[in-house]
Formats: sequence, structure tokens, C-alpha cells
Amino acid sequence: MAHDVFVSYSSKDSLAAQAIVAKLEEAKIRCWYAPRNIAPGTEWANAIVEAINASKVMVLVFTDYANASVQVRR
Repeated sequence: MAHDVFVSYSSKDSLAAQAIVAKLEEAKIRCWYAPRNIAPGTEWANAIVEAINASKVMVLVFTDYANASVQVRR
């Protein structure tokens, strides 16, 4: 299934990311975020790059944690 929005966040902000995803999905906007949308056994880095490329929009949950995250900056 294609997703409209890729949600990028620090794992320390997972509750905020989940709340954002819940609101977007209430509005029928399809969201992709890790780890929910990474199939077991799939390499995380590849899954994330593919999801970013397949999404129409990226939403960054920008916090001090995200700003300090090497993975979010990548």
C-alpha cells in the first residue's frame, strides 16, 4: 500500500509521532512510520529509503531529540 506521508522522528519522540499519525489517519491520510511499517526481517535502512521515495510528503517531528539524532539528519 502506498503512503501519502512519511513521518520522521526521534525514537524519544515516539508518543508525539504516534499522536500525529493518529490524527492524520483519522483524516484518511495514509502514513508510514517506523517501526510499524517495517516488515519483520526487512533491513531498516532500505525500508526507510523506499518509504521516503514512495511518499508524497515528509513530516518531521522536529524536537531537540530529532535535531540531535544522526538517523533523523541522514
